[in-house]
Amino acid sequence: MTVETLESLLDRATSAQDLDVTLLHEAAVALKDVYPDAPAHPEALDDATEGVLRLVDRCLPGWSIHLAGQATEPDGHWRAFLRESDSRDSDEDIGSGRAPTVSLALLIALLKLGAHKARR
Repeated sequence: MTVETLESLLDRATSAQDLDVTLLHEAAVALKDVYPDAPAHPEALDDATEGVLRLVDRCLPGWSIHLAGQATEPDGHWRAFLRESDSRDSDEDIGSGRAPTVSLALLIALLKLGAHKARR
């Protein structure tokens, strides 16, 4: 069920324009099945950007976050990449996400990694 839940959340995140607290909380709960160190109390994650950064930090400690994009109004065009190492190009898993906001792009990248890990 974890893979289906993560893929459902990924579909919702991909079609969203911004990361809302409900989606963030549901993602934190689902990711806990794959990453046991995910925050135990997702209800404390009320700010989208801080919350998703905390998720990445707890789920993927030591990983690198790369952001690329252009801040434009009313929305940006952001790409987020999660890599295990900055020093090599042979990472087994790399998460990537595209979205109008930084927080949503980061969540998409994390959900892709989580779904990939759950499939193994």
